Amino acid sequence: MRQKMPQYEYINIDSGWCNTCDEFGRWTFRPDLFPSGLKALADHVTQNHQKLGVYLLPGIRRDAAEANLPIYGRPGHRLGDLVKLKKEGNGFKGTTYMPDEHNDLVQAYYDSIADLLASWNVHYVKIDGCGPGGGDAIHPGQSPDTRPCLRMMHNAFARHGIWMELSWYLDAAYADEWANVSNGARIFVDIESYSTKTMTSPYRVFERITQAAKWCRSPAVGAGFYIDLDAVMVGMTVHGNLIDGLENDDIRLSYISFWALVSSVFCLGADPRRLPDKYICLLNHPSILEIHQSGGMAQPIGLGNALLNRGQVWWKTLPDGRICCGLFNTHVYPFMLGVSRNVTVKLADVGMEVAWIRDAWTGDELGIYTDAYTVTLRPGQCQVLFLTRP
Repeated sequence: MRQKMPQYEYINIDSGWCNTCDEFGRWTFRPDLFPSGLKALADHVTQNHQKLGVYLLPGIRRDAAEANLPIYGRPGHRLGDLVKLKKEGNGFKGTTYMPDEHNDLVQAYYDSIADLLASWNVHYVKIDGCGPGGGDAIHPGQSPDTRPCLRMMHNAFARHGIWMELSWYLDAAYADEWANVSNGARIFVDIESYSTKTMTSPYRVFERITQAAKWCRSPAVGAGFYIDLDAVMVGMTVHGNLIDGLENDDIRLSYISFWALVSSVFCLGADPRRLPDKYICLLNHPSILEIHQSGGMAQPIGLGNALLNRGQVWWKTLPDGRICCGLFNTHVYPFMLGVSRNVTVKLADVGMEVAWIRDAWTGDELGIYTDAYTVTLRPGQCQVLFLTRP
């Protein structure tokens, strides 16, 4: 894995790793999947110079509360006593309970979970079902307010330096609060199309541009806290068949490029061992990874709504002073592509009058431009540029 994806740091296990709790109500691994325990797996991953991550939910586990299990390190206190009101603890109903009060006993419960995961050498946790947020594009905001729990979970995991990621469709109005209690947050619904044939679609990729525009003005984003546009499905292959649903490589390049420009949490949704070599090369492209790892979130020039403004232009300043600019033709529909169009970046909008321009993907030197640069892009195509002063 490390040989194929040398710059990728974490290997994360989603929700299926756990289906019960231990004697203290803490999340624990499934022995049928991990007969040697999770620590053995995490240690193996660490030897490969990567880190293991797992999936959790906020609140007191329902099975632990209903069994009224004891709280680790707090003799005489039990989990059922913390949730007598039986309020939903997250956006997935029936899985956890919200504590009646967020007191030192609840903090002790979260501390014990963090201590256990740290003892297993876990370095990343994805906390799902958080709110305000959740729901879907038509009915957003379905998750309960989990902020008090998340503050406690952050306190617990931060003691061990464990990266904490929040999910899903978090409300941008609380961006500063999310930044105070986590390292990243999912900002929209799942990118998966839940089709029986393909994983996602061009439309589902480009609609995330509109959502990202709601977050880019927050000073909290890009300073140790990053938006999460969801997994990158580029090149997903099953039994030799490409099933990512992305129509063509124009879309695939745009997918990777926008995630890099906004420094989104970059999580592969496919098994790298089964990705075709050409997509491994795209996902490891040194210039695109440099743009991503710069950490700052690009800003849109003009309207950042990809449906109302089909010629999207996003830019940011890199640590060495170069300007990185992405031009996108977002003219795609749920079931078809649109038409080609000219997309222009006015140099004054990025603080320049004259620029030497280079294509980030191809490395081609495009020359010196004054006032503006225009390119004709096919539907779903992009061009990512480095701009320097001549």
